Amino acid sequence: MSPEVSAVIPTRNRTSLVCRAVQSVLRQTYQNVEAIVVVDGPDHETITALEALADPRVRIIALEENVGGSEARNIGASAAKGKWIALLDDDDEWLPEKIEKQLAVAQSFTGQRTLVACRYLDQMGDVELVRPRGFPQPGQQISDFLYSEVSWLGGMDGFPQTSTWLLSKEFLTEVPFRKGLRRNQDTDWLLRALRLPDVKLGLVREPLSIFHNEPKRKRITQDQDWQDCRTWALDHREIFTGQALSSYLIIMCVNQAAQNGSDWKTLQSLFRDCRNYGAIDLKILWLFALYGILYPKLRRLITPGLRKKLVYYGSMVRRSATKPREGRGEALSPRVL
Repeated sequence: MSPEVSAVIPTRNRTSLVCRAVQSVLRQTYQNVEAIVVVDGPDHETITALEALADPRVRIIALEENVGGSEARNIGASAAKGKWIALLDDDDEWLPEKIEKQLAVAQSFTGQRTLVACRYLDQMGDVELVRPRGFPQPGQQISDFLYSEVSWLGGMDGFPQTSTWLLSKEFLTEVPFRKGLRRNQDTDWLLRALRLPDVKLGLVREPLSIFHNEPKRKRITQDQDWQDCRTWALDHREIFTGQALSSYLIIMCVNQAAQNGSDWKTLQSLFRDCRNYGAIDLKILWLFALYGILYPKLRRLITPGLRKKLVYYGSMVRRSATKPREGRGEALSPRVL
């Protein structure tokens, strides 16, 4: 019997982490699944460890050369036997009921453009965030939800991360990940895909995935190159609203440039981008001052961990209280986001 759901996991040189991710797929309460691991370039150790799992539901696609996370996901999706694709990063894992609860929502929809996401646990030391705190509203542009709703303290939840997504294979085939992107892979996909007509978006309020947010581990998202982010945003500014583009430039570019010690002239040039290509209002002015002036000074006084706790305090719970509560699936009506 062909699997109903195909988990697609790109990886390279993270043997123990990807084995943990795969085992979380195999432990799902919904068992009609396969785990497709795309080994993105030569990595004999990982292939050997995956083969040692000795589970016929695990399929390994070993690439001869590195193609990047976006194309690795596309390759895995093309090889998938399931009607549904569930994306999983190699350093994340799923809670046992994730696929069962998401699939119940997904199967209530008709049509090809379907995406179901869920909340997740963002683990940081002895505490964790339950994220995101909110979901897109009917009729809301996805770029505004991602970036315009940043709090006045700079708190940003955004859309549930990639490891929470369950989407139809037809949708991912129609809108593949953009090949060659090192950063903004999931954001780029969302901004392009959720602008299409008749997208059906389902959201499960319960946290069903774990994001292991360990500061010592190297992630592309931690190694932000603000110039690369700026180029991507301005080259694709048609997928943003004006407000969202300005917010993105401040959050992802002004913030990082200021952290890197860039001079005032550089920060001014980024603000001109907001004025020339985006939209300016009181909140944008405040966020520019916050990220460009205030936070660089405060970093001398408070640690990044303390700052995060202050900004996201309302979403934090102690590790001892993280057993997921009984949640419910919320299936949103078809709409253009």
